Amino acid sequence: MSPKRPVLLLALILGSTGVAAQAEVHPFQVILAGSALGTIEFETDDAGRPAALHGRFDNTPLGVFDGTFEGTSRPVQTEAGEVVLQFLGVTESTRKSRTISVLHEGGQAIEATVSPGEEETELSQVDQVPAGIIDPVEAFGRLVGAGGCPEPFRIYDGRRVVDVAVQSSEEADGVLTCHASYEVVAGPGHLSPLGLTSFSMELAYTVGGTGFILSEIDISASIFELRLVR
Repeated sequence: MSPKRPVLLLALILGSTGVAAQAEVHPFQVILAGSALGTIEFETDDAGRPAALHGRFDNTPLGVFDGTFEGTSRPVQTEAGEVVLQFLGVTESTRKSRTISVLHEGGQAIEATVSPGEEETELSQVDQVPAGIIDPVEAFGRLVGAGGCPEPFRIYDGRRVVDVAVQSSEEADGVLTCHASYEVVAGPGHLSPLGLTSFSMELAYTVGGTGFILSEIDISASIFELRLVR
């Protein structure tokens, strides 16, 4: 499939061949400096695989980043008959509106489309994207469903590539804390014009009879600390 032209996508939701898992919703409140900025919800589908991220922010400082994000990850069928995964991310905020579609299979980016065009980066050309990627919805699923500290993974969102890796961990009082790094390894940083490329992450998992439940994510850089609390 040519990465230069968008293909006509025909949605094909694949059926589960085993015992069906139950769809789940995992809600998190987003907090900065003690103030709630909004919410993020992660969803799995009926087969138990990562399906969607919903973000709503209505209390950011001065309203600069107020808006919504809708991200989905699902199997689709191309007009050539290939079944691949499509990540579709739609951002609507006071600063910008952007839609990104990424087709990928087996850890390899096949096609990326970014609208409007001025939001493209050199990493929107998939021949620049390294192997071994997952999309942002799958990445959040890795954190939620890790069953402990997650293994390293690489994210591609159509504009940049990010490596996430746990550096150390400890367990105390029924909570497993995983200390991780988040590094933009190709493409632009986050929060333009700041261009932040390196973050520290702490993942807190409550340990109980049902296993490891992700209860909090703390994300920090030199200028802020963001908390996602379940």
